[in-house]
Amino acid sequence: MKQDRANRQHIVLLGVGHTNAHIVRMWAMNPLPDTDLTCISDSGIATYSGFLPAVLAGQLPADAMAIDLVRLCAAANARLITQNVTGLDRGSRQVLFDDRPPVSWDVLSIGIGSVPQMPQAGADASSLVTIKPMRTFVDRLSACVARLPASDEPLQVVVVGAGAAGVEVTQCLPARLRSLTDRSVHITLVNRGNELLPGCIPATSQRVQRLIEERGHTIFLSNTVVNVGEDSVQLQSGTSLSADLVIWATAATAPDLLSRFDLPKDDRGFLLTDQCLQLTSGDPIFAVGDTGTIQQGAVPKAGVYAVRQGPVLWDNIHRLFNNKPLVPYEPQKSFLKLLNMGDGTAVGEWHGFCFGGRSALRLKQRIDQQFMDKYQLLPDKMDMPDDMQCRGCGCKLGGDALDAALIEVSVEPKDDATIIRADIDSEHVAPLLVTTDFFSAPFTDAWLSGRVAAVHAASDVFAMGAVPFAAEAIMVLPDGDVTTQQRMLSDFQQGANNEFQRMGARITGGHTITGPRWETGFTVFGRPIGAQLIRKQGLRPGDKLFLTKPLGSGVLMAALMRGQCSHSDYDALLHTMLDNNQTAAEIAVSCGVVAGTDITGFGLLGHLREMLTDDVRTTIQFDSVPLISGARESAERGIASSLLPSNRNYLRHVSSQRGSELELLLDPQTCGGLLLAVSPDCTQEFLRGFSERGLTTAAEIGQVDVAGSDRARIIVD
Repeated sequence: MKQDRANRQHIVLLGVGHTNAHIVRMWAMNPLPDTDLTCISDSGIATYSGFLPAVLAGQLPADAMAIDLVRLCAAANARLITQNVTGLDRGSRQVLFDDRPPVSWDVLSIGIGSVPQMPQAGADASSLVTIKPMRTFVDRLSACVARLPASDEPLQVVVVGAGAAGVEVTQCLPARLRSLTDRSVHITLVNRGNELLPGCIPATSQRVQRLIEERGHTIFLSNTVVNVGEDSVQLQSGTSLSADLVIWATAATAPDLLSRFDLPKDDRGFLLTDQCLQLTSGDPIFAVGDTGTIQQGAVPKAGVYAVRQGPVLWDNIHRLFNNKPLVPYEPQKSFLKLLNMGDGTAVGEWHGFCFGGRSALRLKQRIDQQFMDKYQLLPDKMDMPDDMQCRGCGCKLGGDALDAALIEVSVEPKDDATIIRADIDSEHVAPLLVTTDFFSAPFTDAWLSGRVAAVHAASDVFAMGAVPFAAEAIMVLPDGDVTTQQRMLSDFQQGANNEFQRMGARITGGHTITGPRWETGFTVFGRPIGAQLIRKQGLRPGDKLFLTKPLGSGVLMAALMRGQCSHSDYDALLHTMLDNNQTAAEIAVSCGVVAGTDITGFGLLGHLREMLTDDVRTTIQFDSVPLISGARESAERGIASSLLPSNRNYLRHVSSQRGSELELLLDPQTCGGLLLAVSPDCTQEFLRGFSERGLTTAAEIGQVDVAGSDRARIIVD
């Protein structure tokens, strides 16, 4: 049944911390009808603070504390945007960015956390490492220790802030430092207050203080750090402490971004809300976790409160859309506190009682893992059907069917783009190149899909040694309300235009219709770079085969559709796809390359087969073929593009003992690289061209030989 989108609405989550992550998880299981969800984050991962001490103590790997937002949002069919936010347009209800179109909201939830209060002087000292942003803390700590000079003296570490974070870091950090340096470690814990662990009962504070001192560490209470130097810190009392490393774990303050929002705030700069977590101004905006301050009663800036706000926020979003009264968030008066001591034990507090030991740590680990399992172990119902058609070039018609249809109408395409001359009788008129390419939009983000569509459509022009100068858009917008369609079209055009402008081209027009599925693409017009075009068929025995981009976009996009593409692999995928082939084409033309093509829907082997003539064959060195990060692992898990079965037909031209590994060479590519045949005499010049332009060197993957008597035209070793 066709979905009625007449009143489609939009929820935007700015920041995906503990509270907003709950919304994404619930959305994956039960999305609101006629509503879209967009998540905006400064990173593809969110970090669970509860696991940081265990990571420092070596009890867990660093990735254990990461919530992969790429996987989570893909599984929930939510759009994820990781661009830099610059502000809000409150009147038009838009989130503003520095390098992409605004995002509109009907309901906005802001949960961008907090930042530590920095010292009066020395915030830029090389010895200073802040706890936040927590996702990069371990890497920044390692880099800081690596910069320290060799010494036989103990490593002097100052931890500033004696709340739960400062205490756990003090106890767990030595294990991490022992893995980074051979120096012994002495830690000094400094707190401006007169006690450890404010908010805990005296018995808990005293027990933790005793454990810290038993390990030979020093505690300075009622002291404020006013200056951080390169090798010391200065206290307000006038005391100077030696410090090779300063860990900053102080009380929370508002992120600078909040100061750019014209929204009600408390005296510390946090957003001011009512008991229902909605802004006191009455805007359809919620502020959650550390980002919000409840006007009727302040709640400590702690993750345990943010977690409990998730179900209330989910309920209130439903109520806001249904014009029902919102329900109040009632913060817990007491909660279980568990502190990792770094030695296999924990100290806990519950309803005025203090306890500790190994069982306390096991309890903490079980509670923390149960929380993380909700986001790291995605429910089976989030998986996409195995037979779902892929997007991008994965939705292309199979090669055999295409060839058969073209033969019936006596069409025999030989090149990536059509060559048209303005004056067919003149040898002095530069040819015009024309090509068309379109596909099902590969991403839920129209701006990103526009960028990818432009890079992909222009690739056939670059493959022939030309550059685009104009493009005509082809768009099938999904059925829906006019506002949604207008936003999608505008975002798509802006993204595509950004890429075409980098190529020296522009969008000159196009055609748009509506239909059941979102289809995007361009007809691209190009002019030759040099005097000679690069053609598909022109391989010469002795030529070296070079590939200018790694393979794997098809299998990774299939993994993304199933919520199984990690954030790091997704970043590598986008980096590869958005790297257009212009520079590679210019280098190829300057080196006299005359034979080449681009790798798209038929995979490396399919497009290589198109280049072969009766007098040559090719040998490919499988281990020399570069792959995008995660492509091999995804293929080994059985993930594949829906076009792969059709592409397997090209194996009849291949001789190899590689088995299923060959399927990576059949993987359909969106925005794939160029496959170029380079004369041995020009190889060094060709590679030097990449080096001089600061590009990743093209990979030499094989060579062209004289055809043998056997039927195999492609040998893969």
